[in-house]
Amino acid sequence: MKTGWIPFEKSESGGAAQAGESKQIPDTFKDAYGVYDLIPYPVGQEPAKLRKLVKQSSILPQCNLAYKQNVTGFGRGLRYKANESDKTGQDEWERAEEMLETVVLDKPLESFLGELVDDLNEGGNAYIEVSRDGGLPALFRMNPDNVRCSKEAKKVKVEYKRLYKNQVKTYTQVRWVRKYAQMVGQDIVWYREFGVKQEEFPESQNEIIHLKIGQNGAYGEPFWIGNTPGVVGTRNAETLNVDYFDNGRMLSMILTIINGELTNASIESLKATKGRPSQGGILVLEAIGYEKGNGAKDEKEKTEIKLDKLNDLLQQDALFLEYVKEKRQDVLSSFRLPPIYIGRSDDYNLATSNTARRIAEEQVFIPLRNWLMDEIFNYRLFPAYDIYRVEAFLRGPKIVDPDERKQLLDYLADRGIMLVSHLIPIAEEVLNTTIDEKKYSKEYLDTPIAQLFNQPQFPLPSGDDVQEKVVSIAKRLLRQSEAEAGIHV
Repeated sequence: MKTGWIPFEKSESGGAAQAGESKQIPDTFKDAYGVYDLIPYPVGQEPAKLRKLVKQSSILPQCNLAYKQNVTGFGRGLRYKANESDKTGQDEWERAEEMLETVVLDKPLESFLGELVDDLNEGGNAYIEVSRDGGLPALFRMNPDNVRCSKEAKKVKVEYKRLYKNQVKTYTQVRWVRKYAQMVGQDIVWYREFGVKQEEFPESQNEIIHLKIGQNGAYGEPFWIGNTPGVVGTRNAETLNVDYFDNGRMLSMILTIINGELTNASIESLKATKGRPSQGGILVLEAIGYEKGNGAKDEKEKTEIKLDKLNDLLQQDALFLEYVKEKRQDVLSSFRLPPIYIGRSDDYNLATSNTARRIAEEQVFIPLRNWLMDEIFNYRLFPAYDIYRVEAFLRGPKIVDPDERKQLLDYLADRGIMLVSHLIPIAEEVLNTTIDEKKYSKEYLDTPIAQLFNQPQFPLPSGDDVQEKVVSIAKRLLRQSEAEAGIHV
């Protein structure tokens, strides 16, 4: 009798077993640390290794995308500092606006800043090369894989210019500074910290701005670094599930041969009895009995094959399911992100989602936007080019509760607190346009809206909907402005 599975083909997938395997990532700086007195990344926190973990994670990419979109995805703007206006800083405004438009020429500035946010979230570090060869600076993203910093090289005098009580003053500080090395092919290119004069490091070509999360040493670390075991464990749990569905459960029974042994063909057949290809098949085993001990060569012992179950309980559909859920919550907590930001909105309604977004804005995204623009522009590039009265900022989403807004507008309008000049920004937002305030007299702009409601020449829609009143007055303002200017405003 021929032994073997009927019918069967051996599974060659092996995908699950190989899914979590990774090769050692080489360090291009391995021979340069001692020669140039450079500092290596902490073990396990090399940018390439952390980025590989992010790509293999089922939760980190969504968190990174949420940060990138909410920090840089709503555009940028300029504004005057307190007590400043066109009268004191119009020239600075124009130069700042030109800098924001030209500092990155091959892509929008928001896309460039988004790449930096990605670098920070993946590895905790982002590097910006600053070139001042032209009239205005140029910024270039540097791959964190190719950058290392030295130990504190020397103590130098650094000058800072700041606006204090409407006057520009120069402040001097003496501090330790580092050099930065970039590996280009087999060569090293040196950079100095932004604001340090080239005479301090003649070998440096350009300046560098090092953005990092945390202050624990020379390098930063991502928000999720404390959850690294959970990230790895989640990946392994998911890989185990794939392997379970591909190759079946682990050892579930024991096969015992009494007074004999299986033929080689039967053993080979048993080796192939796993995975989907074995489902619905028939296994035929052949055993050879041992000879009896009475000297009769043709007599064999009675051979018996026994199958004993080791586990009668069925496995769950997915192993470590609760563990994966808990680890995802831990990662969200490290980013301080509500679940709605990664598409998990089953437990949210309009009120709770607005509350979650408002808290995330106040606690996470607004501070990060301010920090990013301060570190690059407001405290570095702008003062270096004599721009002190203007600051750059990143915009955020408009999170408005319609009921709260209606109640507020109703309250202000009824009590005569809200003026026509206060209405114009609301009208611009509602109609997505710009109204030229110069077309109106100061007396008209200072008119309380409550008085407009009572004037018959300004017909208003019936009902108590303040939003409709706002739109009606806004449209009238637009028509009047167009008629006076002769163009669309």
